[in-house]
Amino acid sequence: MSEETMKFGDMSASLKLRYVIYRLLSLAVIVAGAMFVVKGYYSSFLISVGTVILIIGIAMWMMASPGSYNSSTDMVQMIAMDRPRKIEEFYEAYKDVPTPLGSCYLANFRTMRRPALAFGPNSEGDYLYFWLTGDGNLGYIGYSFLTSMIKKRITEPLHPLNEDFGTNAAAYICYHSDIMLMQKGLQKSMEHFVKTGEVLPVVEARPSKVYTFTEDFKLMGQRFDLQDEDGELIYHIEGTMPLKQFYIYDVQNTEIFRIEKRILHALPTYDFYYRGEEYGRLEKKFQLIRDTFTMNVKEGKLVLREYAGSLGHNFFVILNDRMLGSIMENLEFTLKNVVFDNSVVICYEEQYLPLLTAMAIMVAREIARDDEKENS
Repeated sequence: MSEETMKFGDMSASLKLRYVIYRLLSLAVIVAGAMFVVKGYYSSFLISVGTVILIIGIAMWMMASPGSYNSSTDMVQMIAMDRPRKIEEFYEAYKDVPTPLGSCYLANFRTMRRPALAFGPNSEGDYLYFWLTGDGNLGYIGYSFLTSMIKKRITEPLHPLNEDFGTNAAAYICYHSDIMLMQKGLQKSMEHFVKTGEVLPVVEARPSKVYTFTEDFKLMGQRFDLQDEDGELIYHIEGTMPLKQFYIYDVQNTEIFRIEKRILHALPTYDFYYRGEEYGRLEKKFQLIRDTFTMNVKEGKLVLREYAGSLGHNFFVILNDRMLGSIMENLEFTLKNVVFDNSVVICYEEQYLPLLTAMAIMVAREIARDDEKENS
């Protein structure tokens, strides 16, 4: 039995009906869009209309179930209820649960008819929210930095927030992986609560260090530097033309990682060597929604996955479902960031910093390929 079928079997009767309706309607819209494209092959206007209709149909298809919806975006996650629920149930369950953004409180939002739960905001304006649909059969956990959307607090949080949570990279990026980690933890807790009535603790903030990954001009090839928050050089990266090999050196000019691109592969594939020994092979997977790379290593399965739906190019580095860190596009408005694809590396486990640096190279190459496609 497929994962989608299993999820369908776990749905309530109202959600099963919603699933069937959305899938049938989306198929009709997709067919209509395809007909516009095929029948109007002679007209760029009709092809454009057909393409828009196709996109709408695909979006409707993805919205049919939590599994398909959550695979299309990371910014907002859908949770299916076992029965019609009220937001007050979740407030009573979570009001005394501490999180890095403090405990939850009820609030009115300008874009919602009914009250919702809010966590935060922190000093940078980042917060999470949870709201239920009118029938109480679906819930959504989302992220926002638009504090003006919080119209009024109905209650006050019982536990204060961690003032430093998700702020140590605020000058460079719009989204901090600390916030994203909490969102995933809150989603897991709420899904467990719906199934069992038990509230799982929401994971506390993990200490993270922030590094800047910047490109320097090189006539033939590519050159990068990884620096800490004090501007001290940690690693130096050299890429040789035609960008098939990259070398990561420490401050003593000792080779730490070597990355070699394999040719004659349909999708980008790289061999990794750590201190001269084979480490693993990173392969890009074919996915329509987000860029994803995987590599089998001694510790298990390593995944480099794009954070879908966010501003900029942002990636997670995950080992056996444990986040090691993230590579986030540096959005600070500087000339270097405009010219080069610079990023911010957020590291949770210091021993994996060399690996995260290697992943930052892969992100830079992926952004470059995307830019080439857009300009071609």
